[in-house]
Amino acid sequence: MKGEVRNPTTVWLLSLFTCNLYGAYFVYMANTELKNYLGKEDLNPVLEAIIYFCCFPFAVMRLGANIQAAQVKAGMGSAENQGVTFAIWSLIFYLGFKKMQEELNKVWESGGGAPATF
Repeated sequence: MKGEVRNPTTVWLLSLFTCNLYGAYFVYMANTELKNYLGKEDLNPVLEAIIYFCCFPFAVMRLGANIQAAQVKAGMGSAENQGVTFAIWSLIFYLGFKKMQEELNKVWESGGGAPATF
């Protein structure tokens, strides 16, 4: 099951203007979609959102590893763990969320993800 293709700029602006509350929601939704796509039963999206509030760089790096696993499963040749890059970009006006959504969109579009609902 594929995840939802979202506009990366919208994700970034929502994270920026909601004082990062949307960021926690994004981490939860992205991990839920990745859990379903990868079939990882040990991935707990609620726990990842809680970790995000406690130590967001660690949660973003874990999300980066899951995005890499999804890219490998989708057959993307240039899949690499960009967790550290995402964490650094997240410190700069939450731009990491835009970059994470761009990478997720590549996975979802590789086989026809669901269109965005917002």
